[in-house]
Amino acid sequence: MHKSYTWLAGLFFLIILNACDSKKIYEKYESIPDGIWDADMPVVFEFDINDTLQPCNVYMQFRNHSQYPYQNLYIFLTTTFPSGQIAQDTMEFYFSDQKGKPLGDCSSDICTNRFMIMNAIRFPMQGHYMFQIHQAMRRDDNKLTDILDVGMRIEKTIDNYGKK
Repeated sequence: MHKSYTWLAGLFFLIILNACDSKKIYEKYESIPDGIWDADMPVVFEFDINDTLQPCNVYMQFRNHSQYPYQNLYIFLTTTFPSGQIAQDTMEFYFSDQKGKPLGDCSSDICTNRFMIMNAIRFPMQGHYMFQIHQAMRRDDNKLTDILDVGMRIEKTIDNYGKK
């Protein structure tokens, strides 16, 4: 009888845990080996979109050492659509203010920064998408230190009519 209750409690916990993040469509982090991000080493995220009517928010997420040597981070974002069409963009993210105070959530030596890069967008077609991210900081050796992980999150948002 005791095992039955334990199993039910575990199942209930999993259901609650899943319900807490019901907006998530996709989320993944990729670790940067040794915290050194080479400009020639893209971080790649691949996912499938089935619902083109669902508005979504897209976020870039970074984990970095608190001693990251710059105020900002430039990236090149290359999006490959299911049709094979490619779009490229350059983005800048600020990790600290002008006085050097971190803008992200920091605990001990690690900071997490989350930036919305697309707000309430609808993906134009169903199918397989690929996002490639290159760091674009201008350094002589093309190596950026103190970036630990790069992440992407896509979540459902509410459209102008209050529908999810």
